[in-house]
Amino acid sequence: MLLNISLFLAVATTASANCLSKSRRNVCSLTPKVGRGRANVRGWVYDNNVGKCSIFFFGSAQGAPDENRFESESECNEVCRGEVPSFCFEQPQVRTRSTSAKWTYNSSIAQCVSFRWSGEIGKGVNIFSSKNECESTCKVPDMGPCGKSIVSPCKESDRLWYYYSHKDESCLKMSPYECPNGQDNAFLSLSDCNRRCGRFIQNKCSMPIQNLTTCHTVTPRYGYNKRTKRCEEFSGCDDGGNSFPTAKLCWETCTEKSRHRCVQDPDYKYSGLVTRFYYDINSHSCVRKKMFRGYVPGNSNIFHTKKDCQTTCMATYQHGEDWL
Repeated sequence: MLLNISLFLAVATTASANCLSKSRRNVCSLTPKVGRGRANVRGWVYDNNVGKCSIFFFGSAQGAPDENRFESESECNEVCRGEVPSFCFEQPQVRTRSTSAKWTYNSSIAQCVSFRWSGEIGKGVNIFSSKNECESTCKVPDMGPCGKSIVSPCKESDRLWYYYSHKDESCLKMSPYECPNGQDNAFLSLSDCNRRCGRFIQNKCSMPIQNLTTCHTVTPRYGYNKRTKRCEEFSGCDDGGNSFPTAKLCWETCTEKSRHRCVQDPDYKYSGLVTRFYYDINSHSCVRKKMFRGYVPGNSNIFHTKKDCQTTCMATYQHGEDWL
């Protein structure tokens, strides 16, 4: 009798824990709420549109149990990104005199990156001998719906969907004979697809310029515009998309020095009496210069006027339909 009671209590406790765990996971799909008050308390929320945990500021000091609100990033990851091993969110300390090349998963940018490491590699740590091992352990589980397949062929539909291709590392449009398979790798727009899966794309220069997340601290950022073939400034945050902290990093990452005039060295040799302008990539400014010759070929880093220079090398991104 006592044994039966013990078994009943154990089963009831387990069921209760599972129910609570499932209920807690349900908050991950809820829209975060600032709440009443002006406490401006820092916490964490799960952004279901992006698939990651983000900093959020709440108006009240305490939240409800059924609220998308967490005290720490680790708590948010544990509840809402439980399919990813917890150690994948921990960054190893880089030691001096490290000799061996290893791999670790950077969950902020959703990429496996190489680093130097010395010492043993134990189980359950974010250190891997190969990129493939790192990706299969941490990145693929973190991809969620972005790693799922689509159905083909299926009945032709008037509605076109977008999906993320893990092979191509790009968001693509489904054909009329392809359709969602119920695994959530289907989006109504290209911007929605990039917002959810864009952080898994290694070639950020190929992505549209858009904020993947809602920024609480907005700073000047620079993205590469494929249409205009130049780096352009916008207001955003470091969210793993086509977003660079400096214009120089954007230009040097996304363009070739031999092709784009804004990345080339200033096109002059001798000082003189003719006023011209060139783009200084280090200071992100157009510099006035007195030089010997006044010829402007149009494909080198020299401009007739400051306005010409700024228009070519210091443009501001004009928000399109994909803007968040």
